[in-house]
Amino acid sequence: MRLYLVQHADAVSKDTHPLRPLSDKGLKDAIKMAAFLHGAAVLVDQVVHSGKLRAEETANVLSKTVWLGQTPEVFDGIEPKDSTDHLYNAALTAGGDLMVVGHMPFMGRMAARCLTGREDGAAVRFEPGSVLCLERQEEAWALDWFAKPSMMPDAL
Repeated sequence: MRLYLVQHADAVSKDTHPLRPLSDKGLKDAIKMAAFLHGAAVLVDQVVHSGKLRAEETANVLSKTVWLGQTPEVFDGIEPKDSTDHLYNAALTAGGDLMVVGHMPFMGRMAARCLTGREDGAAVRFEPGSVLCLERQEEAWALDWFAKPSMMPDAL
C-alpha cells in the first residue's frame, strides 16, 4: 500500500481572493507534478483533499493523471492543525493506494508520524505542490520517494 502526501500547490493571497485558489505558478506546478506522476506510472485507488479550494484544485489536476475518470473527494480531519489520528487510521485500513492533498503543517506532521511514530519525529521539507510517497510493508511505513516542483524542469 502506498500513501501519497501532497501539499497543495501555490495559492494566491487571502487579500487577492478570500478562498485562495491556485496562483498561475501553482497551476503550472501542479501540471508539472502531474506530468512527473504520469511519467512514473503512478496510479492510485483514491484521491482525497481537505475541501479548501487550493487543495481541491491541486487534487483535480493530479487526479486526471493518477485516478483516471474519478473526482477527488473531501476527507475530513486533514485541516492544517488537525491531529493525524483520523488519516493515519484510514491509511492503515485503506484498500489500496491513497493520495491525500492538504496543507502544512498537517502534511509534515503526518509524514513524521508515518516514518517515526510521532508527529514531531522527523522533518520533511515540503514546498507547495510537493508529493511524498510512503510505502507500507508489513508493520512499518518507509519513504519511497519525494518530489518537489522546484526539482522538475519547466517543460516535461
